Amino acid sequence: MRLSLKATQTGVDGAALSVVIDEQGNNYLFEPLNLTLLAKEKIHLELLRELRQLVTNPLTFDTKMKVYYYHGIEKCGTEYGLLLDYDEGLWTGWPEKGRAVTPPAEIAALAEGLLGILVAAGEEQLPFTGFHPGDLVPLGSGRWGILDPRVQRLLAPYRSGGEQRDFYTAPEVIDGGQWTEAAYLYTLGLTLYRLGTGKFPFPLEKRQVTLTAMLREEAPDPRYDQPQIGAELAAIMKKLLKKNPQQRPDARSCAAALAQAVNKGTLEATPDEAALFQMEAEAVKAKATRKRQWYWRWQWYRWPLVILVVLLGSFLLLSRGGYEEQITSSTPPLEVVALFYDGLARLDSLQLEEPLDKGVGKEFTNMVSVLHVTYKVRQAYELMEIPFFQLEDLTIDTAADFNPEVPMYNASYRLQLLEGDQYVEQERRDRLVLEKRKKKWRITRLDSAVLTEERVPAPTNDEAGTILSD
Repeated sequence: MRLSLKATQTGVDGAALSVVIDEQGNNYLFEPLNLTLLAKEKIHLELLRELRQLVTNPLTFDTKMKVYYYHGIEKCGTEYGLLLDYDEGLWTGWPEKGRAVTPPAEIAALAEGLLGILVAAGEEQLPFTGFHPGDLVPLGSGRWGILDPRVQRLLAPYRSGGEQRDFYTAPEVIDGGQWTEAAYLYTLGLTLYRLGTGKFPFPLEKRQVTLTAMLREEAPDPRYDQPQIGAELAAIMKKLLKKNPQQRPDARSCAAALAQAVNKGTLEATPDEAALFQMEAEAVKAKATRKRQWYWRWQWYRWPLVILVVLLGSFLLLSRGGYEEQITSSTPPLEVVALFYDGLARLDSLQLEEPLDKGVGKEFTNMVSVLHVTYKVRQAYELMEIPFFQLEDLTIDTAADFNPEVPMYNASYRLQLLEGDQYVEQERRDRLVLEKRKKKWRITRLDSAVLTEERVPAPTNDEAGTILSD
């Protein structure tokens, strides 16, 4: 077939589409392959062969959404491309392909069309892997068309920027799982988020950073990137993007929720809602960035930290001779107990160990040694200004079965330990038994119990500075 070029236009995403005419005067649409490969490369020929196999076996979707199938691979001038029947809607809508932000009403219409594909498929496996915004073209009046996803995915690695298509994958698939309806729904959520906000919900930096964020994090509320999105539409998108596939709705439930939002007219945010999310967006994004930075910092220094712990242990053993013991033969047992908890509060392993008989309280001595190094490392890497470890509300009472020859005490207190960007808060109760060792009182038995434990958000360095200045 000999083709002549009539006109070309480019979408917002840079994809080109041309109108071409054959010898008989028939018009076609022509999508240039636009590959980064040289025509003489062997892989180029293999790719063309695989493409021809795909286009000769078109998809059969029973869906209201317009699906555009390619008829073959042709050459126009010096360029190879995919040939389609001429379609006025596709031609006129192409300049809007990949536009920065799509209005909520059109996002809802797109979601309805793509959900229709999943509902129609039922239990059958779809012949392509996930939805992608680059396959979609707005046709006007709330209508959308989809280019054959199989072809687009095959070409993506050989097109400029096509490597990012791999990010439109569900976390469980990244982790080696199978494609299920829930996985397709996740890619639907990614597609709606990208078209509705103009942004990908996770950082598009290095591939490792992006995929790690997808595996570890929940997607943010889309309203922080586009405040005009209404609450119900945002809720649907957030559910689709749940990291745990069991928490995502099925396609029919999602379609029903979407229809309800359309009928209620709540696709767009009220002015007050939009203003609220716009005001909070910067702080929320900054917090997510800090959490991500902390995670990668930890990846960098966790092994140096292990080495530091070992070195510190060696240092403590070698430097013990420089520690001046505080317990004498005249030190009463209650003061011995108080000395122990003072060492714990100050993360002073030498002071902590002095009241303990040999082999007693290993839980505490190991904890203090590690925490001391962790604190120093985090302080150096993060310029940490918030408290790292606190012992509060300490009370030491004489036990009911107190014996002057073998004194026994009960201690209750609250520990607060910083882990990541959260505090672990524990209510603890200890029972301590003391005996004379070489004429000095030592703790010979230490039973410790955690009564309650909870996690609470820790203030950031900026918030801590504000509190201190107030």
